[in-house]
Amino acid sequence: MTMTHIVPEVGHRAIRLLTLVALALLGSIVPRAARSQTPDSLASRPDPQIASTDSLALSPDSLAPSPESPTPPPDSQTPSPDSLTSSANGLASAPPQPKTNPFSGFETHFLSNGLKVWFKPMPGAPNVSISVGVPYGWDADPRGKEELAHFTEHMLFSDHLGQTEQEIKEAIEGIGGRRNGFTTPDHMWYYVTLSKEHGVFGIEWMSRLMSPHAMDPGVVARNRQPVALEINAHPREFFEQAWALLNPSWLLPRDFWRSEFGMDTRNGRRYDRWASLQRITPEDVTEFYERYYAPGAMTLTVIGDLTRSEVLEVSERAFGSLARRPVSPTEVDIEDPDRRSTVSYWGFGPNVRYTARHKFFNSGAEDDLMMLFVRDLLRRRLNQRLRYGEQKAVYGLQVTTAQRGPGGYLQIRGSIDREDYEFAEDVIEEELTSLRNGTLPPDEFEADRTALVERLRGENLTAEALNFWVFRNFYDPVKHRDFPDLISFFEGVTQAEVASFATRSFTPEREVTTLIRVQPVSQGLLAAAALLLVFLTVRTVAWALTRPVTMREITYVARFRMPILLRIGALLVFGGVWIILARLSVFVVQFLALAYLVTVDDYTIRMVGYALMLVTAIVLSIVYLSRFPRKLLVFPDHLRVKSLAYRSRVLRPEDVEEISTRRIHQVWLTKMLFRCVPLTLGLAGPGIYLRPTKGKAYFFRTRNNRELIDVLGAWWGQSVSPAKNEPRKPVPAPDTT
Repeated sequence: MTMTHIVPEVGHRAIRLLTLVALALLGSIVPRAARSQTPDSLASRPDPQIASTDSLALSPDSLAPSPESPTPPPDSQTPSPDSLTSSANGLASAPPQPKTNPFSGFETHFLSNGLKVWFKPMPGAPNVSISVGVPYGWDADPRGKEELAHFTEHMLFSDHLGQTEQEIKEAIEGIGGRRNGFTTPDHMWYYVTLSKEHGVFGIEWMSRLMSPHAMDPGVVARNRQPVALEINAHPREFFEQAWALLNPSWLLPRDFWRSEFGMDTRNGRRYDRWASLQRITPEDVTEFYERYYAPGAMTLTVIGDLTRSEVLEVSERAFGSLARRPVSPTEVDIEDPDRRSTVSYWGFGPNVRYTARHKFFNSGAEDDLMMLFVRDLLRRRLNQRLRYGEQKAVYGLQVTTAQRGPGGYLQIRGSIDREDYEFAEDVIEEELTSLRNGTLPPDEFEADRTALVERLRGENLTAEALNFWVFRNFYDPVKHRDFPDLISFFEGVTQAEVASFATRSFTPEREVTTLIRVQPVSQGLLAAAALLLVFLTVRTVAWALTRPVTMREITYVARFRMPILLRIGALLVFGGVWIILARLSVFVVQFLALAYLVTVDDYTIRMVGYALMLVTAIVLSIVYLSRFPRKLLVFPDHLRVKSLAYRSRVLRPEDVEEISTRRIHQVWLTKMLFRCVPLTLGLAGPGIYLRPTKGKAYFFRTRNNRELIDVLGAWWGQSVSPAKNEPRKPVPAPDTT
């Protein structure tokens, strides 16, 4: 009778408590070896009665008696602390779940029209990420139609199949998705990420985006403005046009890809963005799409909680309708200059700015994966020593990779404390040498590799994160037929393989290093030195061009007066010539500096070279200004034509062949114009024509022409010939008193 009263009163909570005690006692007597199971042994027993670890986890509330239940008597089977500890040990010994590899499980399929599909099932993932890549970018833009690839990207998002651009956008964003497109030098990429219940719709939406568009002229015209706003294009103003004329492509220094890979890229062109956009026609966009958006060149990537059958079925239905077309070749000729390049500059920043690029040519798929591993390994090791070590030489050292067609480079870049630069340089070289020689301590290499793998695993757990690897690295369909399993590759890399790769890749002949050192002198001192150099140069040139004269002997001074129209014309013509010559001088300076000076790592020699260039520029400017006459000085025995800059031309009476007055048609409309310096038009009144026996003549007016004519006639001893229809004046007899 007692038992019949106790059990109903205790209830289900007491029964669960007794069950827990029984499990604890069982765990305390079963040997540990019998309790331990490997993942394989668990997997080999798909018994539905076997509970998972989660089902054995009990909450604190399940262990506490309910308020309605009486307190158990002291002799009841309450679990002791020891038995609970034993049970906990038994639970803790459950086998660890295998770590996920987000890069595994990718499948490669091809549709009936040759379009490649990468599919990665991710059961339980909340989002589906879909992308389409095309291995052609803005380097494929034809000359004169730059921005065509970028413009085509915008057009694919525009009005299509009866929907406006707004409706196409809202179809994704209205259900919480996001979409975008990117144009790079060598590929274009479109993606959409949305919740898994809309994954099939996302594939269909993307197929409509990639399908042929009508390229309506009105839609094309309407899309020019958004592209112009994005690239900051606008009609050139006067000075922008003048600057463009002064900086043609052939005068610009070669860009990195041209000088180090021999690639003809869009970066090396000087073009008007606005004018280029206006020249793009609907026919241009259609032709670009037909040429480069062939299904055989595209890669469709689908990642998310979808089944293979539904992905392939909807992909074939949506993308398979695209007509098969020939794939345009993507071969790009590159050339290895096979030389090391080290250039240095001196700047006013507080730190040394260091950049080292290690080039690679025509890399294969495995080379790309190894480069990614080496990039991450170097980034980790260099920052451990230079940022987090005892001697903190940098805030952070960036190690990145860049690729453009068949060429690319690994770059080490950072701002280094000026006092620790030599230390940092030694550390960088030590790490590169260790990679080439394979001499990293095995335990360090193992720990670094594990850290890289775990970081790679943690950063790529979402569908969108995985998809962006296609955009950044795996966009070449020829090189990467299958989606690379990056984690498995990282896990299997050996130090010997790294050494073999580094020995081939990190050679001195393929290294380009740029240093911007800290100026050893202050800005004020450098400015003062430059001003002193300019002053001394000007004074020296003035001393060389001038000759002493007795100013008391001057009998007459006449300043040339130019009409305003002629002055403006002269300023435009000769000022323009000076600007062109100055631009050519800058080109020469750039050429000499880039070819010779920047390779000299000696501050004194470099500054002497720049000083010589500055002195040369000042001398040439003064010589140029000395060609333009400013005033006429009359001495008893000679004339001096004074120029704008120091130089004077001396004319004695026997050196003068003609002094006369002439009008516009007698100079400007005759061959005489090309043998004189015209300083007046001779339109309002006749001008004075002074022709020496040798050299250029002068055609000018002064404040008082008649007075000067009398002075010149008296000085020359002959009458000044008047202009046609002008009465001849007798020459006054010289004063003998």
